[in-house]
Amino acid sequence: MNRVKSVNRVFLATVLISIMGSFINTWILQYSDNYFWVLLMSQIILIVPSLVYLIIQKVNVAQAIRFHKIKISNIVLIIIFSYLISPLMNLINAISMLYVKNDTADFMNSIVSNSGFLPSLIMVAFIPCIFEESVYRGIFYNEYSKVNPLKGIFLSAFLFGIIHGNLNQFSYAFAMGIVFALLIEATDSILATMIVHFFINGTSVLVMSLYPTLFKLLENLYGSEKFNADELMKSINSELLDNINLEYIIQSYGVTALIATALAFIVFRTIAKNSGRWEHVKGIFRKNGVKGTDGRLQTESNFNYTQEGDISLLDNSYIVPAQRVRLITISLIIAIVICITLMIINEINVPEVTEQSTEKFYTIIHFFIK
Repeated sequence: MNRVKSVNRVFLATVLISIMGSFINTWILQYSDNYFWVLLMSQIILIVPSLVYLIIQKVNVAQAIRFHKIKISNIVLIIIFSYLISPLMNLINAISMLYVKNDTADFMNSIVSNSGFLPSLIMVAFIPCIFEESVYRGIFYNEYSKVNPLKGIFLSAFLFGIIHGNLNQFSYAFAMGIVFALLIEATDSILATMIVHFFINGTSVLVMSLYPTLFKLLENLYGSEKFNADELMKSINSELLDNINLEYIIQSYGVTALIATALAFIVFRTIAKNSGRWEHVKGIFRKNGVKGTDGRLQTESNFNYTQEGDISLLDNSYIVPAQRVRLITISLIIAIVICITLMIINEINVPEVTEQSTEKFYTIIHFFIK
C-alpha cells in the first residue's frame, strides 16, 4: 500500500475519533466550564492517529514531517512574514462572519480569562503549532507533495479547513493552509510554519490578555470621569456593529491587507532565495514540474520508480510508483463527506452569535489590525 492511501486513512481516523471526542468534550465543558480542557483534549485526539501511523510505518519522524534547520536570518524574516499575512487572514475572517456563524469568540475569551496568559499561550499557540503543523503540513502535505506539490498544497489546505468543523474557521484556515505549504517549500522545513503558526495564535492571545488590562490601567491613571473603560469599549463596539457590512470591511481593512500581503510576498521570496529554493517554488507552478537536486525538471520521463508503490523523498529527488498515484481515495472521500455534512449541520443548529460575542470579536480585530 502506498503512503498516500495510508495518510488518507489517517485523516479518516482523525475525523471519526474527533466525532467521538466531541461527546467527551461536551462532558468536559459541562463539568469544568473551561474551554482550556476542551482544547487540550482536541489536540490529543488530533495527534493520536498520526502517531499510530508513524509507529506502523516505522519512519523517521524528522524526515516524515520535514523537520530541518533553517537560517537565523530566515527566522527573523519568518516572524515578520507571520505579521504581514495576518491582516489578510483577519480580512477573510471578518468577511466570512457576515454570512456564517462564529462561535470562537467565547471559546478564546474563556481560555484566556479563566486560565491566564501563559497557560493560554501554551494551549492556544505552542501546542497547536507543534501538533497541527506536524499532522497537516508534516504528514499529509509532505506525502501529497511527493505526488504533485501543487495539488498537495490545495488538498492539505482543504483538509486543514474542513477539520475545523465550521464555515467561518474553514475560510481562513484554508487560506492559511495554502500559505503554510508554500512556506515549507520555500524553506524545506516545517519549522518555518510552526513559527508562523505560533506567532499568529500567540499574538491573538496577547491582544485578548492585554486590551482589558490596558483600558483599566488608563482608567485608573486618568480617572473614570475622563477615561471610562467600559463606556469606551461600548462606544467602539457600537460604532463597529452599526457599520459592519462588506463595504465597511473592505474599506477599513482591504487596503491594509493588500499592502501587507504585497510586502509578505517580498519577504517570502527573500526567504526562498536565502534557502536557495526560489526556483524550486516557481517550479511548483510550472506545467512541467519542479527541479530536482540535479537541476533537471522532475517530469515523468526522469522520475525514479519503486516496485512496492511506496512514495518517499531521497536527497530531495522525487521517487514515485510505477503506476500513477491518486491523491483522492475512497477513505478520503468518506472523511470529506463526513466533515462537510457536520459543517452544514453545525451552521443549521448552532445558536445565533450573541451581541456580546460579536462585540468581543470585532473589538479584538479592530485593535489588532488598526
